[in-house]
Amino acid sequence: MDVHENRRSPRVAAQGASVLPPGADERIAGSGVMGLAFESGDYFSLRCMTPSFGDPYTAVWHRNPDEEWVVYTTTAPELSCERYIGAACAHPSVRTPIDVEWLDDWTLRVSVPGILEWTVALTTTPLTRAMSAAGRLMPHGMWVNRAVLAWMGRMAGPALGVGKVRLSGVMPNRQRFTAAPVEIWKVVESRATILDRDAGAPKPLPRQTRLGGFWLPQRGIFMCGFGHFENFDPERHVSAAAHNRELLTRTV
Repeated sequence: MDVHENRRSPRVAAQGASVLPPGADERIAGSGVMGLAFESGDYFSLRCMTPSFGDPYTAVWHRNPDEEWVVYTTTAPELSCERYIGAACAHPSVRTPIDVEWLDDWTLRVSVPGILEWTVALTTTPLTRAMSAAGRLMPHGMWVNRAVLAWMGRMAGPALGVGKVRLSGVMPNRQRFTAAPVEIWKVVESRATILDRDAGAPKPLPRQTRLGGFWLPQRGIFMCGFGHFENFDPERHVSAAAHNRELLTRTV
């Protein structure tokens, strides 16, 4: 019998994950690989998002073995993930097409032309099924309650074996955030080639990485969910566009 029989697949969930939550702040909704480390020291994250501040976009975050971050994105920095994490990036963002193709209900391939080929196979476990079932039942008010999220993070990290989990905090560009990974699946296998270099097999980093107050998992997790962020305030928050221009100037 198929191990996935009668279980909700990540492809089906991802197809319906673009509905924004209520609110007057900045919101995103969608799916992606929360993060995955490789034995080469490379680290990748995938975001397929519908944001309240712009059009839908796709982005890949890459941390190289020298611990330097760059974002590959289908849109401008201020309308993509750099809106929140750009201040942590050592290199300017790369505007590029990104193709995310589901090979079947449980396997996806991410292609950034000339840069990245990444295949991710997913599975479900009793724990991820239980957490996803609970997540789907939780009202929105609980997903934005920082006390509830703090408790969930403390429980989820050890249970999933992914290291520290913080579902609320402050991003590198200084906006406060809450994250709601409503449904999750485990990465069971993955291969990646970055700039013609094989990243090897998935392997936790020697030291868990983070972007501001957002800790990235030591083992691969795919999620469908949403997030809330403070509305951008130029007096308090880092401008993604300005920071990206500064990085471009340094490379000239």
